[in-house]
Amino acid sequence: MKTREYEITIGPTGEVEIHVEGFQGKGCVEAIRFFEQVVGQTQELRHTSGYYEPDEDVTLRNEQRH
Repeated sequence: MKTREYEITIGPTGEVEIHVEGFQGKGCVEAIRFFEQVVGQTQELRHTSGYYEPDEDVTLRNEQRH
């Protein structure tokens, strides 16, 4: 299984930056949409070189553990 990394930074004025790594193709966009449900709408999107690679199937699920 591929390693996926997510980094969410909340700045002092409330701006949120989400960085995802380990995706190939447009799967990263699906991951961003998933996190937008939690932190709010994205204002700017910058693609890394992985975005331009062939697409892979990505399935995201939300699990809550208590």
